[in-house]
Amino acid sequence: MDSKGRVSVPSSIRRVLEEQDPDWVEGRNPTMVVVYGDHLKDNLEGYSVETMAEKEAKIDRMPGSHAKTRALKRFFLGQSQELSVDDTGRIVLPAKLRRKIGVEPGGTAYFIGNGKTFEIWHPETYRAHSERIAAQWLDEEGADFDPETLFDEIDLGDREAE
Repeated sequence: MDSKGRVSVPSSIRRVLEEQDPDWVEGRNPTMVVVYGDHLKDNLEGYSVETMAEKEAKIDRMPGSHAKTRALKRFFLGQSQELSVDDTGRIVLPAKLRRKIGVEPGGTAYFIGNGKTFEIWHPETYRAHSERIAAQWLDEEGADFDPETLFDEIDLGDREAE
């Protein structure tokens, strides 16, 4: 991250942002949405325009008077910010978002692809989080735990229908 808060978005993520931005055309910069809601303690979530629109459409179909609908609106819509990728493949991460994840100018922001979304972390926070999760899995599943077995254990029926 440079002194102005600009950070390079990995090219693999930029390609997805371009593909999933309905307003993007060659020579134009793609847009993305960063969610920083209270449910995200240590990281930011990045969404393409298309993926965020899917979330918004799901929220719109929910009963407006329901407390969980209001919570989703607050966490996803009220605590999100649209950012534009510049000509050099960078975004300006606003100071509020930099403070949330603890990345200062001159530091490093770590991007993690996560299916239809991606996460932005401080590298040390991500390392500690990953180690904690791995230790938890090993404690629960045993030292010979193979994450590939989760593919057989988790019912994907609902997700495949989306």
